[in-house]
Amino acid sequence: MSSGSISQNESARRRSPQYAIVGGLAIVAAALLLPIWSVRFPALLDYPNHLASSFVLGHLHDAAYNFSKFYASAWGLNPYITVDFVLSSLGRVIPEIVAGKIVLSFAVLGLPAAVWFFLRQANPGEDALAVWGLLGVFNIFFFYGFLGYFCSLSLLFLTSGLWLRWLARPSIGGWVLTCLALCATYFTHIFGFLFTALIIGVYSLTRPRWREWLFSALLFLPPGLCYFISSRAASHQSGLEFRTVDDKLSTFITSLVQGYSDQLDWATLAGVGLLFIVGWLANHAFHWNWRWLLVALAVLGAYVALPVGYGDGWNIDIRALPVFFLLLFATVRMGRRGWWLAPVALVLFFLRVGNITQQFRSDQPELAGMAQAFSMTPPNVRVLPIVEGADEDPIWQIYPHFSAYGVIERGWFSPYLFQLPGLLPLRVTADVHDPDGFWNLKYDSPLDWAQIQEDYDYVWAYDVAKFDSGLRTIGDVVYTSGKLKLYRIRKLPAAGEAQQ
Repeated sequence: MSSGSISQNESARRRSPQYAIVGGLAIVAAALLLPIWSVRFPALLDYPNHLASSFVLGHLHDAAYNFSKFYASAWGLNPYITVDFVLSSLGRVIPEIVAGKIVLSFAVLGLPAAVWFFLRQANPGEDALAVWGLLGVFNIFFFYGFLGYFCSLSLLFLTSGLWLRWLARPSIGGWVLTCLALCATYFTHIFGFLFTALIIGVYSLTRPRWREWLFSALLFLPPGLCYFISSRAASHQSGLEFRTVDDKLSTFITSLVQGYSDQLDWATLAGVGLLFIVGWLANHAFHWNWRWLLVALAVLGAYVALPVGYGDGWNIDIRALPVFFLLLFATVRMGRRGWWLAPVALVLFFLRVGNITQQFRSDQPELAGMAQAFSMTPPNVRVLPIVEGADEDPIWQIYPHFSAYGVIERGWFSPYLFQLPGLLPLRVTADVHDPDGFWNLKYDSPLDWAQIQEDYDYVWAYDVAKFDSGLRTIGDVVYTSGKLKLYRIRKLPAAGEAQQ
């Protein structure tokens, strides 16, 4: 055999593992995107409201809509603005529904990539453990459709990884890059920013080096100034609510890797337990990465200490859980044993993706039926959603904000688009009747039918048969699908018309 043939064979052998890695990554990426792009409507709780709010911001002064009569914008140096800015910008050039899927796609691809990058800095040589990070991608905040916080998780781990790399190789460029990533985290979600601060702060305490402490603290100066100048979100909130001890424990167990299948959730927890047990038994390479163990315990402590509710915020404490789960894979070193167990993580990951995709697809007939209601109204009408729901886990509640798609499809006015002073840029300026029961999916007080008749053109009534008699006094059903009834409101004649 000639030397040239030998060289070509060696080159082919070197390329073969590279092709396998690229092919494997492509399969994983396709699996991550499958639930999002295989359906028209991702069945996520708050997701439609975020899309609609961003659509209004992007078309606030568009002559084709009447949004400027009902809404205003208040952009500032606030947390939460990244997703609204990106979606409203994309929505000017591509359909808003496609823009939303693009943002979701970047989030589900970005999180495992950021976790891998972080683990490369925090736990070098243990790349196999990054495979287990795939099990934390479709976490509870994906199902809740909390776009800002879900996107901030990627930035949290990216920023932490950049900071660790700067610690290992200090440079002005590395510090600036870390500061920019931290600012991006702040502008995406305040809790992503706060958990980044907790990670950096606790890890820094394990390395008593004053110069590092000083420059690490300076990273927080720009976003801190933005908050105190422009946001001051906490000053707009009041009222704390805490879980009981039993509720804390049960919520921790159920929410750590929650999905649509209890069996898969328990299998995932068992798989992670198997990783730590088998990775430790008779393995001389195993040892704890004690610095990151302390950081993970600090995040767990944050879950224990945080309230469940504060002001308009709810489920505050469980925001620590996906961070804690993903930090677990920085707490141990197990050498080759990690690669032996990586296939377990991949099997669990693909099973979970299949389950999510199946559930999304099974929800489409109901969502498509409700979507037909959008074409039953003229453009730019005022629509009041009246929605109740069963006492069930929010990940199953695909209906509360679905009417927000009408804002995108037909230019509807809805009084319930997300607005929080000091945080979100949208403002509802119309002085209309908006019953509080919408946010709790439960109406305990009688509704003011006369005011609803005056302020709205249609009522989107979902699972509120108890209000049928009241609604029929002011409107007529023009569309029905499952639990949904769309009422066209009969308008009262003006005073001058009544006298003629």
